Order: sequence, then structure tokens, then C-alpha cells
Amino acid sequence: MRHESNLTSKGQVTVPKDIRDALGLVAGQPVRFELDADGNARILKVDTVAEKERRKAEYLDRLKEAQAIFKANDAFPGMSTDEYMAMIREPIQPFERDGAESDDQA
Repeated sequence: MRHESNLTSKGQVTVPKDIRDALGLVAGQPVRFELDADGNARILKVDTVAEKERRKAEYLDRLKEAQAIFKANDAFPGMSTDEYMAMIREPIQPFERDGAESDDQA
């Protein structure tokens, strides 16, 4: 199958109907473009379930990498989040512990 189409000023191309049908493409469905080493481009149907799983796996890999970087640069090793937050907060004032006084009691 071979077709030609014109590129619009917005960089859009109409994918011929028989190619859309052969790939099982429908309006609004994502497609992938790949460019090989020889400069040839391909249009591929995106398997949405597999694509979501791939993106999720990539996200989790990046998250693990970021966690490792933060852990390696931990300024307070062994300190819990609650301990750190208590350390950086101002001491609790008596009015915070007992509740705010109303204007009637002042």
C-alpha cells in the first residue's frame, strides 16, 4: 500500500482511509511516529493499555531514582518526617495547646 498526502501549514497530514482501516485507527486515538536510522518514518497504532503500563513503569523507575538521590543526600539520616517537622517548627505556645481564648475571656 502506498499513498501520498500534502502537509498542511500546521504540520498535519490526512492518513488515508484504507491505512486507517488496516491499522484499526479511529478518530481521537493516539498514534506513534517512529523515525529509523535511515530517515524513514512509520506511523503505529498505540496499544493504550500497554502504553499506560509502559509509562507507569517509567514513572516508577524515575521515582525510585529520585528517592535514591534524596536518600543518598539525607541531611538527617534516621530522622522521621514527624521528628523533622517538630524540629523546624516553633515551640508550641500555651494558647495553641489550650485553644484560642475568645474575646469574652480576654
